[in-house]
Amino acid sequence: HSGGLRGRGEVSLLLPMSMLTALLLPAASYVLQRAGPPLLRSPPVRGFAAARGARPAMAEAAEEKRATADVIPGMVAMEASPATVRAPGCPSCEVEWVAKSKDVEGTEAERLAALRGSDMAAYIGEIWEYGQHMNDTQRQELALTPDMECRRFVIDASTPPTPLMEAVYNATMVRVPYEQACYVCGPEQAMLLRTLVAIARPRQALDIGCFTGYASSAIVDALPRSAQLTCLEVEPTWTGLASELLEGRAASFETGPAIETLRRFEEEGRRFDFVSLDADKPMHGEYYNASLRLLRPGGVLVMFGMLLFPTVEDQQAMEALHEVLPNDTRVSTAQLPVGCGIQLIVKTEEVDPAAPPLHYASQRADGSVGGLASQPPADGDAAQLERTRRVILQLREP
Repeated sequence: HSGGLRGRGEVSLLLPMSMLTALLLPAASYVLQRAGPPLLRSPPVRGFAAARGARPAMAEAAEEKRATADVIPGMVAMEASPATVRAPGCPSCEVEWVAKSKDVEGTEAERLAALRGSDMAAYIGEIWEYGQHMNDTQRQELALTPDMECRRFVIDASTPPTPLMEAVYNATMVRVPYEQACYVCGPEQAMLLRTLVAIARPRQALDIGCFTGYASSAIVDALPRSAQLTCLEVEPTWTGLASELLEGRAASFETGPAIETLRRFEEEGRRFDFVSLDADKPMHGEYYNASLRLLRPGGVLVMFGMLLFPTVEDQQAMEALHEVLPNDTRVSTAQLPVGCGIQLIVKTEEVDPAAPPLHYASQRADGSVGGLASQPPADGDAAQLERTRRVILQLREP
């Protein structure tokens, strides 16, 4: 269940086993350095400046790209479901999805059988084309079995999820159409996120692309008692479910385009100690820069979806970030192959390791947060006093 990518309207192609067997030859072509014709090869965007310049054109041609890259001509894709949340206690959406997929798989098997009997060249070409598509977007799935074994080991070796995390995950799997629910971040990613928040002890945390609130539940369960989590989500249906599942917790929700909300936060002088980013991948470069402007020096940014890409468009955007992040002098970063891939980022801009520690306020004693970004950090005795005060507050918390 760990896509970790919010491809809200994206759907997967379901193939019969005979076709999956036929994919072995084109899949092997990846190992043999793509011996065949690059039917679906889209050159990756190199460099963040190039990615930013290319993004509007990619957005304008999104429908055309989907016709040539996400759905192979002639093949039948399952229809995308609208954003839907069912009432508690409904039958599992996963069971419904499996039954629906079997119908689509049967129809596809009949079509391929007919094509094979009438035009073998077209049949082989279609199989090859889909294999190239898999090379472009789901290369890691070639190692699915060992990946699942590793995931089980990692999950079993981690502190179990809290009751809140379990409730949010299970509600997502049961109440959300399965083709959308599978984009929730993986349990091992949520466990890592919870641990990182517990280490960072942020007062103001931000979750960009909260979906149904699973990652948010991991964050909020590790926050200090007086801290606050702000969750951003473009789809009102998901915001409604997340706010329902996290009711009574220190989490607030903003519905709308994330980039607009981030700009408003910057205008308001907001400052955050911790940011989780798992939204639409073609916009991740914009979100990354906006998040750094809101993040205090020494703050932590965790970015999801760095290794697995459901679309060529997503892959191009994330490959651009792969080149930029290691060379960005504003941050120190490392990538972890956990779930769909996690990038750990610490903002080092304005941080002098040789200087005495500074204290950057993200929240006042009365809980207010506006205008703090323009205030200089406390230093010397004032910084030490603030650090001592925070330690005392943390010791008093359960």
